[in-house]
Amino acid sequence: MNIESALFWLQEMLTAVAVLCSPAMIGALVIGLSVAIFQAATSIQEMTLSYVPKMAVVVLILFLSLGFMLQFAVDFTTRIFEFIPEIAQ
Repeated sequence: MNIESALFWLQEMLTAVAVLCSPAMIGALVIGLSVAIFQAATSIQEMTLSYVPKMAVVVLILFLSLGFMLQFAVDFTTRIFEFIPEIAQ
């Protein structure tokens, strides 16, 4: 394996991590910001008010995007396994 192919697979791995993590992270960010604005506007400083909506939204997003995420991960793994014989050459 040369440096170009190693850098290519490193870039593909980082892209896969970003694609698989971003839906849940963006959902948690949006809900967290919304709850923080709501808490600042109403002077309610309850700590559980910020955790429960974030957990619910992350679970909902993971449930809805599980098919896409699983297919993306399977395709990425398949491409990696198809590349393994080329390393030995």
